Amino acid sequence: MVATMAEAAPTAEELKSAIREVRADILDIVTQIEDIKLQQLPQIYADYAVKIGCWEKELLEAEVAARRAKRRYALAQAQANQGQVPDYEKIEAQLDEELSAWTAAAEEAKEAYEQALAWRLGRVAMPEADAKEMHTLYRTLMKRLHPDVHVGEDEKRAEYFALAQKAYQDGDIVVLRSLEAATRHFDPKDDLAEEEDTNALATELELQQVERSAMEKQLNELENCEDMQLGKLLQDPEWVSSRTAELREAIEEWERTQREFDLRVAKLREAIDGD
Repeated sequence: MVATMAEAAPTAEELKSAIREVRADILDIVTQIEDIKLQQLPQIYADYAVKIGCWEKELLEAEVAARRAKRRYALAQAQANQGQVPDYEKIEAQLDEELSAWTAAAEEAKEAYEQALAWRLGRVAMPEADAKEMHTLYRTLMKRLHPDVHVGEDEKRAEYFALAQKAYQDGDIVVLRSLEAATRHFDPKDDLAEEEDTNALATELELQQVERSAMEKQLNELENCEDMQLGKLLQDPEWVSSRTAELREAIEEWERTQREFDLRVAKLREAIDGD
């Protein structure tokens, strides 16, 4: 039986090439993660606010108003049953206290809607060539500045990276161009150029492969998170129409409730004033 020859161990240059390839993969993955966080998710939130959030805001406001009307009538009727003239000023003060959490929630929903709408209105449609350039610029800046790549290095690098993130999130290609020019002195040196120890290179390759796997897992989780799935639903006109119809129906129901109890309070006032 002829013994098979063991595979030749990779050379230093082969290991370096493999390390550079894995590092490039990691940078691509991290760029995709950043794009989802800084571009895609904010766009989904803004899209949701315009298509669905506006109705959810109206629903919450209608519910608060209806609950207030119903409780107002209950308090006024209770005072009337005790032979008292309802003190509507005190009733309103009590309602403010009792419904403070609901009112705060409605106000938060309103603010969230307005912020998402402002973000959307602040966006300017970008030509495809500019969008591609912006993505390339950001990838270059990430390679130079990203804190995960340059752990524990100077604070100025981190400051520039924060500026790059903000510019990318805002779609500000002019600032990204400026930052790319201003940070060229940060271009990383080739740390593999003079390394010839194949054991050290093999260890580095293994570490980079582990890092790539971790980043791939993170990207996969992000791509399949609820918010990204919501983004897909928002592109479905039938789903948007159905969800909108549900919300409008619920709003109308709360508005009917409010009208009913507002009318009861009005009749109670008339009955007491008539006496």
